[in-house]
Amino acid sequence: MVAEPDIQTGERVERVPKGLVPLLTTGMGLAMFVLFALGALGPSLLTELDISRSQLGTLTALAFGTASLLSLYAGHVTDLLGGQRTLVAMLVTVAIAFTALAAGGSYGWLLVALVLAGVAQAFANPSTNRLIATHLPPPRRPAAIGVKQSGVQFGAFAAGLLIPSLASALGWRTALALVVPVALAAAVVAARLPADRPQGERPAGSLLPEAPNAAARWLIVYSLGVGTGLAALNTYLPLYAHEELGLGARTAGALVAALGAAGIVARVLWTRYSGRLADISVALVTLAAVAVAFVVLIPLAESATALVWAGAIGLGGSAVAANAVSMVAVVRSPAFGATGHASALVSMGFFGGFVVGPLTFGLLADGSGGYPAGWAMVGVAFLTSVVCGFQVRRTVRG
Repeated sequence: MVAEPDIQTGERVERVPKGLVPLLTTGMGLAMFVLFALGALGPSLLTELDISRSQLGTLTALAFGTASLLSLYAGHVTDLLGGQRTLVAMLVTVAIAFTALAAGGSYGWLLVALVLAGVAQAFANPSTNRLIATHLPPPRRPAAIGVKQSGVQFGAFAAGLLIPSLASALGWRTALALVVPVALAAAVVAARLPADRPQGERPAGSLLPEAPNAAARWLIVYSLGVGTGLAALNTYLPLYAHEELGLGARTAGALVAALGAAGIVARVLWTRYSGRLADISVALVTLAAVAVAFVVLIPLAESATALVWAGAIGLGGSAVAANAVSMVAVVRSPAFGATGHASALVSMGFFGGFVVGPLTFGLLADGSGGYPAGWAMVGVAFLTSVVCGFQVRRTVRG
């Protein structure tokens, strides 16, 4: 980061690398893009690869299982290598993963590709957060983090809006292959960033965080519930709309775009609002409870299709924002423990939900209960988060 004199005051100020925040926003979107792409392509994948709904869920679960296991180590590796090098490696890994997805001729090959995608997901937040801390002054960091995190929902919006149409015109393999040059171009831009100085010495103590305190434990389970419900929605909502509601593949994929668009707005508004609350658990409980209410609309859409759109938008405005608010809670309150350790554990809970959600939903949907059983599971997951939100409030106050 280069310091130069301010023209008016003469004080030394930092010059931020050009295009840093857009690059980091793109990186976040690319790292998580596989989840939304697979959800939007659900009907095509089931037909061409002759796989079951539970096998589709296994793909997503494998990616996030890998991310969950690696997430606690990713920050340490990023400190050793530097954020710039880690971001470049992450983007190249995304390109390799999507190359494998597009070229994979069997389900087993797709599993390998999803492991690579999980590696990229694990390093997305550590690398982008370190670069923000390195190149931006403290007053500008919160806004930059908010914009950067919205890249995930921009990815959901782009996947739902573009991937089904591209798959229809070019084939799903070509549609996925188009992600590769985008990731490589982003890697080239990242390689031109000023290299941040890697941490020279290994941090003292264990690589793993200490055991979480009571408040953090409840927030971890809260995030597990939110992640479980969101992952099931992103993976199976388009497939449900196509198979049960009779929507075309493009229209069904647009549900993911609606979920993502609502999530972008909700994350910005709710993080700002919750940051001003004296008791942030109010926001945690409210968002999870609203998510439960909107999940109920989805199975009711079989008698009124418009309800599935209301459900998707409502869940984007509630469940998607809940994860962001949980991060605000960790950063602003020492009640959850050291910020870095608590953030890693809460993130691990959220990623764990992305393993549990698609697998459980797929098994239920393939069983005798069908889709209603799957949506009931999503409702229970969000209801669990409501209970945990109340427990967070009780523990922090007690």
